[in-house]
Amino acid sequence: MNERLKGLRINAKMTQEDLAEKMNVSRQSIAKWESGESVPDVIKCSELAKIFNLNVEDIAAIFLNENERFPMKPKDKYIFGKCIITDHKITIPDEAMRVFGLKEGDELVLLGDVKQGIALLPIHQVNDFVQEFVNAPTFGGEQNHEDDH
Repeated sequence: MNERLKGLRINAKMTQEDLAEKMNVSRQSIAKWESGESVPDVIKCSELAKIFNLNVEDIAAIFLNENERFPMKPKDKYIFGKCIITDHKITIPDEAMRVFGLKEGDELVLLGDVKQGIALLPIHQVNDFVQEFVNAPTFGGEQNHEDDH
């Protein structure tokens, strides 16, 4: 039984029918993938990855029974490990520096949310972030009122 695929579907609050419709396959195909009777082709694996916001490798690992070796993580999301604050300075792990193209001397802005934590943002991205924040419906930007009618 492919519990990982079923779990992804259930966590996304989808029925087999919902997922089948999104992927343009039959409900029976989804049931067979979840029961281990068959495996989706590479195109369908790519679609599953997009639907569940995962890497194709993570989806393939589900069907190759490599779930223990390759824990799934959301696409473009990272946990780099701990940072240390010393003399009011934060040390950023080398891998994070590489992934985000940061270099010594770059200026970062510290953002915070009491419920969600803190984040560092390169200063050249602040304008885009602020514009997106201001335009968000929860902050007062444009809202789509089609559902109100």
